[in-house]
Amino acid sequence: MRILVTFAVDAELAPWRRQRNLEEVRNGGVTLHRAQIGRARVDLVVTGMGAENATRVVNTILGLKEPYQFCVSSGFAGGLGEYSIGDILVADAVQQLGKSKTLQCSRNLVHAARADGAKRVKLFLTSDHVVRTVGEKSQLAPFAGAVEMEGFAIACVAHAHRLPFVAIRVISDTTERDMPVGIDTMVDDKGRLSVGGVVRQVVYHPLQLPALIRLGRESRTAAEALANFLEAFLKKLSLSSHGWPPPELQEVAAR
Repeated sequence: MRILVTFAVDAELAPWRRQRNLEEVRNGGVTLHRAQIGRARVDLVVTGMGAENATRVVNTILGLKEPYQFCVSSGFAGGLGEYSIGDILVADAVQQLGKSKTLQCSRNLVHAARADGAKRVKLFLTSDHVVRTVGEKSQLAPFAGAVEMEGFAIACVAHAHRLPFVAIRVISDTTERDMPVGIDTMVDDKGRLSVGGVVRQVVYHPLQLPALIRLGRESRTAAEALANFLEAFLKKLSLSSHGWPPPELQEVAAR
């Protein structure tokens, strides 16, 4: 079994670097971080933030005709309900914010993630900007479980390649607080922390330093929770069967 897992920023991949000796592979100009989990060969990739980066990177990878069994769009998300930092959510579908088109996730994979403890929600909204204020989150809360910035774009590419897809996200910020101003400027195009961006934020918004420290701490907590969930989730699927879907999900697939 071969699995593709995407992240938007390097901080989401960080726990994997600490826990595993990842093999770094360059393929089609894209850097993949490879791990063996159970019987599965898992390729982890950081796409960078936003739909444009996600579309470009995943299109490149899938264009290489790698025989992946499925794709997981993972990473941080803003909770739009009563969720806590580190909660794992899986969505039935993803939708671009402000658009009507909705793409369904694989029912088999949603069922498997829920069985492993993920909280199932009807929808993730994919935004073209960081949704950072309590007010904006409150406006979106009636429509979705969480908001992120890449899921719909990755789903589009996966569907075009007829590849089963699931969106699994960890809550890294909640509806209770605003995120710091300019949070999106602190990450570069490749999803890495920009030291210059952080310094500028501290210089121009010194009163937000405590919020930045808290965000860093909560992001680490969220990333570790996501890594632990995905490790167990992918291992269980890989050991269930050499094929797809595994036996315990075949009944779901036939419904």
